Amino acid sequence: MTDLPDTHPLVLYSRGQISRHVAIGRMKFRDYATLLVALGEADLPMPMPSDAQIQSEVDTFRKLMRST
Repeated sequence: MTDLPDTHPLVLYSRGQISRHVAIGRMKFRDYATLLVALGEADLPMPMPSDAQIQSEVDTFRKLMRST
């Protein structure tokens, strides 16, 4: 994929180990779009939410739908 070290902010962000805000700050990028371009240029995937986060969002959605 990439020759970047495991501790590089782009690698850490791609693995979901740091937030987008932390990655932007460490890379000194101006915005999220720049971060996305850098991920693509490094051939790194965007991070995906964890199963627990997805389940939490599903539960919230269900509660909201039942309340209407």
